Amino acid sequence: MTGGAEVGVSPAVPAARAAGTRRSGWAGWSRRLRLPTLVLLVVVLAVWEAASRRYGAYVLPAPEAVLRGLAAIARSGELWTHAGASLYRIAVGFGSALGVAIGLGLAVFRWAAARVVVRDVVTVLNSTSVFVWIVVSLIWFGLTDMAPIFTTFMITLPVVAANVVEGVESVDRRLLEMGQVYRLSGGQKFRAIVIPSTVPHLVAGMKVGFGLALKVSVVAEIFGVTSGIGYIMNYSREILATQMVFAWALVMVAIMLVTDKLLFEAMTRRLERWR
Repeated sequence: MTGGAEVGVSPAVPAARAAGTRRSGWAGWSRRLRLPTLVLLVVVLAVWEAASRRYGAYVLPAPEAVLRGLAAIARSGELWTHAGASLYRIAVGFGSALGVAIGLGLAVFRWAAARVVVRDVVTVLNSTSVFVWIVVSLIWFGLTDMAPIFTTFMITLPVVAANVVEGVESVDRRLLEMGQVYRLSGGQKFRAIVIPSTVPHLVAGMKVGFGLALKVSVVAEIFGVTSGIGYIMNYSREILATQMVFAWALVMVAIMLVTDKLLFEAMTRRLERWR
């Protein structure tokens, strides 16, 4: 016996602990590197390459050709020109929808009758097809930036408004009663109680709404303008440059991923601290 600390300790215990440490370390690295996603990506690329060879470049261009096209539009400056045009229209249309949605949330908070009206309006707007708004926007605004901006506004407004109204309705009534006790005005209660309570709903609506705005704006650009991602994708299709259609589709995916990581996740963290 070498000492009291060693009494009753099985030689298998340190080995088991070491194995557990290795497993936890491997699991941590796997999560950080997103190995399951990388494996899936490799499988998708392999299937994509095989399908491209089977059906030809016009139907499905090879991944290498798409990456070459992406590099070409980045070098030429087309990437920034058309992506910038689309993002400008999205910012105006989606930003306007966000402002109106917050105003509707304030109306629902202040007047009980507004709740029914807003819900009915949201239901009607949600049931209206995007192509209806595209056609109407072309009739009203013609081949101008206002056509995709208006379409984006009309499609994203009900999504964001529905989340804001749901957040307002989920406010703890006891907090409102406490605000009444402290003689807070309606505006003070809205800023101090309602807005913090609706933050999760607002951010969720913004994330869904921005993704929808990106898709809707691109579709509207096919019909109504001479710049933007939708326009250049349609032009690439007309000149049979299928690899460029896929390259611009990757640009859309990249915009959504970057916006989600740099904007919405950072916004969520800051708003949660503010709450």
